Amino acid sequence: MMVTVVKWDGRTEDFDSQKLIRTLTRMGAPQKVAEEVADKIAQQVRDGMTTKKLYEMAVKALESHQEIVEFRRDMKQGLARIGTGLQFEAYVRLLLEAYGYEVSGNLVLQGACVTHEIDGIAEKDGEVIYLEVKHHSVLERYTPFEVTLSAKAKWDDLRAGCEQGLNDCEFNRVLIVTNTRLTKHAEQYANCVGIEHLGWNTPRGHGIDWFIEHKKLYPVTILRSVTTKERNSLYKYGILTLQQLISTTPTETGLDDDRIEKLIAETHRVFTCCQANS
Repeated sequence: MMVTVVKWDGRTEDFDSQKLIRTLTRMGAPQKVAEEVADKIAQQVRDGMTTKKLYEMAVKALESHQEIVEFRRDMKQGLARIGTGLQFEAYVRLLLEAYGYEVSGNLVLQGACVTHEIDGIAEKDGEVIYLEVKHHSVLERYTPFEVTLSAKAKWDDLRAGCEQGLNDCEFNRVLIVTNTRLTKHAEQYANCVGIEHLGWNTPRGHGIDWFIEHKKLYPVTILRSVTTKERNSLYKYGILTLQQLISTTPTETGLDDDRIEKLIAETHRVFTCCQANS
């Protein structure tokens, strides 16, 4: 029997566990935790219950998962704090390389009509992927429709250029990588024309957050205490991840010994937290 819930404005709608899961993931829960919590709440929902009550139940249920929720919030904010688009592009290249891709970045290729500047090419098992990388320092900002439209136009022109011998890149697909996600309009268009998207929890349960956690390639900006100046100094020495940070020496960071020791201690606490919640 379908259960009806009451929205804040008095309108009613059928209870939707998928909508609850989306709410829980926005609150910071990993996909698996969100699904488990939603299942438990679904068993407690009663006809006529308000969505406000559902939200309160969700908040209460996540209290027992608070450590991992806070950790994922730090990771999400850490991605936003990475800095410039170029720094995020470098981080994405490192991430893909950890999964066996050969990645080159910031290329200018000749299409059938015009030249195109692209963010990168990823190759693996004979597949060639055109990369479009977009970084957002504001978490509420999503990658707009214009980016997907431009990517499709570039893809078409580059494929035509390849057929004419103007470039040697036989792209099999396009992948837009972002630290947030696409707008609804952009997502609808991307799905229609065959452009793939890797973003926060996108695809659901297998997004960029999953790629990071699976290899534990956390950005240095996940550390709450790291300053913008320190971040830029670490980047200058090619240090983008916590794994790189703990395997380096102070002289290779541009920071003094005491500060590096504190950052490394904070890094070990991060790894301890993610191990306990894996």
